[in-house]
Amino acid sequence: MKDTLDRAQLFALLRKQRREASASFRKGNFNAVGFLFRLALVAVFLAVFILFLGNFLEIYLAVKTDGAPDASSRLFEVLTAAYTVVLLAMVVGAVSQINRALFLADDMRVMSALPVGAKTLYVSKLIVIYLHQAVTAAVCVLSVNLTCAAYLPQGWLYYLLTVLAVFLLPLLSVGIASVLALPFHALRLLLRDRFVLSFLVITLVTAGLLFLYAYLLEGVKELLLGDDIKYFFNEGVMNAIGTAVSYMYPANLLAGLFAGKNVLYCCLVLLAVLAACALVSLVGIRFILVRALRARTGSQHVYTRSRFYLHGEKPQLLALMKKEFLLIFRTPDYMFSYFSVALVVPLMVYFCMSVGASLVVRLIAVQCDVELAVFLTLVFGSLANVFCTTNISRDGSMFYSVKAMPVGYRSVIFSKVFLCLIVTALSQLLTAAVLLAAGYLSALNALFLFGVGLLFGVAQICIATRVDLNHAKFSMEPDGEIKESGNTASVVIVAGLLTSFLVGGAVLLARMFLALRGLADRYAYLTFLVAGGVALLFALLGVFVLLYKLKSRYYRFSGGVL
Repeated sequence: MKDTLDRAQLFALLRKQRREASASFRKGNFNAVGFLFRLALVAVFLAVFILFLGNFLEIYLAVKTDGAPDASSRLFEVLTAAYTVVLLAMVVGAVSQINRALFLADDMRVMSALPVGAKTLYVSKLIVIYLHQAVTAAVCVLSVNLTCAAYLPQGWLYYLLTVLAVFLLPLLSVGIASVLALPFHALRLLLRDRFVLSFLVITLVTAGLLFLYAYLLEGVKELLLGDDIKYFFNEGVMNAIGTAVSYMYPANLLAGLFAGKNVLYCCLVLLAVLAACALVSLVGIRFILVRALRARTGSQHVYTRSRFYLHGEKPQLLALMKKEFLLIFRTPDYMFSYFSVALVVPLMVYFCMSVGASLVVRLIAVQCDVELAVFLTLVFGSLANVFCTTNISRDGSMFYSVKAMPVGYRSVIFSKVFLCLIVTALSQLLTAAVLLAAGYLSALNALFLFGVGLLFGVAQICIATRVDLNHAKFSMEPDGEIKESGNTASVVIVAGLLTSFLVGGAVLLARMFLALRGLADRYAYLTFLVAGGVALLFALLGVFVLLYKLKSRYYRFSGGVL
């Protein structure tokens, strides 16, 4: 490959990527449900974030240091913290996007045979990634800066710098990510065939992020409960915040522009950081591209580690369940989305429970631990069951091989369902046990919670498996891995969340309504009757949907491709 930047080739590559992106919005390829669901989630998150940020700013901007208010310094600290979080998230996303574009994209095979310059190819990929990052930056920066301006009025220069930050922040994230892309790829290769280690690392990292999430929830609770947070920001805390902010490079440099602190110094250092990232990235282009092309055009990875074989005939159902387990466990993306998420669901429920239970008691003086536990378990349980939405599709062409074997259709389908049920049951059991150990539930209530969560899991798994059998889409990747969720996953997740909110929200609101009127003890059985009855009804409906003409549908299955 040539090592020069060709503008004509660059524009041609950009047109190619634009057409590929627009093709995903065409009928048959566009996941409308998933797209609208993501938009709704972003809108809800932004609304909640702006609400809480506004309440926080009202308190924090009035905090005094050395006995005098300093709104400019408080603004600098808020913007530095916000930009640090946004920049870290964008760098992580950019590293993943660069690795996906260079080491996982199919077009790299074609490009290796064409007279396309290495720099041209690399820059074209980075430009597209930059545009995606700019959209994220626009949403985040505008939300933070405009909310800050609403509580601390600013001049026209502030808004001009806000627009500049929308384009500058992605430059920083892409520049830093281009330096980290190759080490990240090396780490992926190191963990590729170390499945247990990968599982432990992914699960522990996810759990660590949840602990951070728990601290944020505690802060939100304190913010909602009154003005006690004012007394938290004493002189010692403010000095610690000032010291921490001074080390948050390069986010504090960008925030310094808005607060008018060392403007010339901030500009010069920001330019130096961008220049350094660009230099390192350009120097490493040849090395990165060579590694990427070898990864896409070279031979498949051969595992040299020892293998263990099971001797003797095994039951068909167990053999097929083992096949399903290994397929998920040996695919990092599946492992995280399916197993790791299911195992951290108990932590998610516990953290939200610890905040929600005390919040409800202090706001309306109502004890509704059982109902809140049902609501949270159903909501997070429906998100953890996403792996059942690809029970058929993730097999790829291997599904036809299994279908051609002398194996009954019930064994094939039930092996997928039973594996999902085992994972769901384990997740629900851990959730009930954690809430029992924390004192939120009695033993009988914990057993009831486990039963309700499992029954709803049965319904979701059975319905999702049947929907995927009716509308399976196989990946064209050599490994058969599904890179993006399809309509089936989006529909099942949205339906599961709506059902969870309706059932869990109904029992929670009913408990509050009755408690405020002194009727909670008289009608305490309603929670068990409604939640348990609906869960059982949904489970029976799910089993019926799965089994209805299953044999004919299985043998008429022709599948499809993504």
